[in-house]
Amino acid sequence: MKISKKNILISILPKFSISKLMKYYKFIFFIMIIITSCNKEYNNVGANLINNEFFKTSLEEIPVFVKMKKIPPYVANNIQTYQLGVLEDNIYGKSEATFLAQIVPETTEPVFGIFKQEDEIKGNENNVAVIDEEETLKEVFLDIPFFTNIEDSDGDGVINLYDIDSTDPESDSDGDGLSDLYESQNGLDPLNADTDGDGILDGEDLESINPNAGETIYELDSLLGNSQAKFKLKISELDYYLSSLEPNSNLEIYKKYYSNNEIASNFSGKVLFNDEVTINSKELVFYNVDDPNTSDVDESENVKEKLSPRIRVSLDKDFFQKNILDKEGSDDMSDYEKFKVFFKGLVIKAYDFSDPLLMILNFDQAEIRLTYDYKKYDKKGTEDDTSDDVIEEEESSYLLKMGGIKINSFKNDPYPAAIYSDINDTINNPKLVYLKGGSGVMAEIELFKNNEGLDILSEIKSKEWLINEASLSIYIDKNMLNSIGGIIEPSRLYLYSLKNNSPLLDYLIDDTSGPKKNQNKIIHGGIIELDKDNKGLMYKIKMSEHVKNIIRKDSTNVKLGLVVSSDINNSLNTEVSNSNLMKYTPRSSATNPLGTVLIGPSPSDENYDKRMRLNLYYTKINND
Repeated sequence: MKISKKNILISILPKFSISKLMKYYKFIFFIMIIITSCNKEYNNVGANLINNEFFKTSLEEIPVFVKMKKIPPYVANNIQTYQLGVLEDNIYGKSEATFLAQIVPETTEPVFGIFKQEDEIKGNENNVAVIDEEETLKEVFLDIPFFTNIEDSDGDGVINLYDIDSTDPESDSDGDGLSDLYESQNGLDPLNADTDGDGILDGEDLESINPNAGETIYELDSLLGNSQAKFKLKISELDYYLSSLEPNSNLEIYKKYYSNNEIASNFSGKVLFNDEVTINSKELVFYNVDDPNTSDVDESENVKEKLSPRIRVSLDKDFFQKNILDKEGSDDMSDYEKFKVFFKGLVIKAYDFSDPLLMILNFDQAEIRLTYDYKKYDKKGTEDDTSDDVIEEEESSYLLKMGGIKINSFKNDPYPAAIYSDINDTINNPKLVYLKGGSGVMAEIELFKNNEGLDILSEIKSKEWLINEASLSIYIDKNMLNSIGGIIEPSRLYLYSLKNNSPLLDYLIDDTSGPKKNQNKIIHGGIIELDKDNKGLMYKIKMSEHVKNIIRKDSTNVKLGLVVSSDINNSLNTEVSNSNLMKYTPRSSATNPLGTVLIGPSPSDENYDKRMRLNLYYTKINND
């Protein structure tokens, strides 16, 4: 990179005091002679000048002091990520997540069939088509979509999960002699060596026909545990009105529902479904019903609808017949708030797992779909002739959405006594640092403070170093995690200011993008680094601008919070229940159920080189 004469001096001279500049005036004069002797305005000498004998670049390992704090239950009704199921953590114990939500109708004052209920009852002497339509529910399904991933980095038609080489479109994932790209472009199945199942590999088959042409292959995202596990799903009517306002405040304050609420346990009413389910990663395909009046066309071969993978269960028809279809024209269906008082919502609980499984599901897109038949008077196009009139059955549908308040209810095992002991030790710099999302554990970090609790910031400032880079080095206690086993490690940590619960400057100025949205801000970091066995090794968080401001500009050396994160792009916070320890916790931590164990700033001797610390890379004038 080329730099101008003016910038050479700026880039190579730290902000020394006047006395020191005078001391090195001969050196400065020597540089000026070199610059003015150059024939070109721009030169490549900057880097060489920095590395010559007059300057020295070094690394200083700065101590940090850490305290751990138990995160209290948090306000759950402003969280937008929802969990369902069981997470078995061999360090922190078991956590169970139940979901409950209000239900809102697709429209208020719905008309089922063609005519309003009032008109059906009264009839119309001027229109014989106005009849009692006798709306009858055929089926009712609850759909809860999974979060899915269809990333295809090389554009060969095979998603990365199943692609033998996601960087090469000419790779052959099914080993049939044809590239993934060729098979995708020619209607073959790149994941099936014998697309049509006739015993001839696609590379040799000249008449292969794909029976699953047009099928979308998905990867299910956000499933923690064994996705092949069987479990029971219980759907119940909610018998508790989830008010959005606090009744004791003259309805002036928004009501807070905390993550440890027991609403699901205490207010589950009529059971609408209770049976075993399994997860299916395939898309759902629905076909039209064949019309017997069109003998030359089979409509059942035509796709009616395709849906992404989801949990789909059939709910109690009698309940929804009585409480939805039969309520046509009633005051309960006249507006959304009245409906939410009438039909308070659903409680969804997963239990009796064959293997532990925690699912983060797309409840925002969940819906209850009612399909019903109704009677329709058909005049056959002859308004004045009723002899050919018939009454036929028509099919229609109606949707209920999970709108309004949606919350999780968590039950967590108590932590082992040893973890509580370490968390409650606020005097000693810890050997190990525990981090756990949700109502878990966070770390409070003080920079420039040694094991004795003494502040060394003034000493660092007095050295007048030019800070090049600063980063927090955080190693994972691999020995503990490996010995315990079964730990799903968090992919990212989040460091923030505890003074105002906001991100650091380095976070704000980092606009780099990663391969996935939650992997943005690559420079600032916090992303897990893996060893050769694909297990967590360490996390590194760059905080150069934050540290420079402390050392150069006398910014306050505020305490920092360190938590696990589920979404680095979300820097919002949520309140916690009354506590002297903290008022807020980051939402990205509240929604992450995972935990880890880190090597602390005061570890055992064998882990001293991996201790938690601030690495400070700096440049100074060489006095040797």
